[in-house]
Amino acid sequence: MYFSPGFLQNTLYIVAVILIAFMIAVINYKIRHNIKIWDKSLTLAVIVLVNTLYSILGGFIDLPYELSSVVTGGLSLVAFGYIVVIIWDLHKQRKNA
Repeated sequence: MYFSPGFLQNTLYIVAVILIAFMIAVINYKIRHNIKIWDKSLTLAVIVLVNTLYSILGGFIDLPYELSSVVTGGLSLVAFGYIVVIIWDLHKQRKNA
């Protein structure tokens, strides 16, 4: 299956807009209910957003392949690590309850 570069770039725009809208909605919810705003899930969302925005930037500026690989790969690894930490915390909370 082949996806054109234009389709992939437009998909990144959509992902970024959805992620930003979701982050704003969650922050508004947390503010209304007096919940701590910055937590692990927001950190994960910011990392994914930075990764997406960096990929979008790559569509406008010819970035070196090695730099792009290191940045996007590194951010993806950090995001995966945060997912593992969040799942582990949920597991510990369920086990203690």
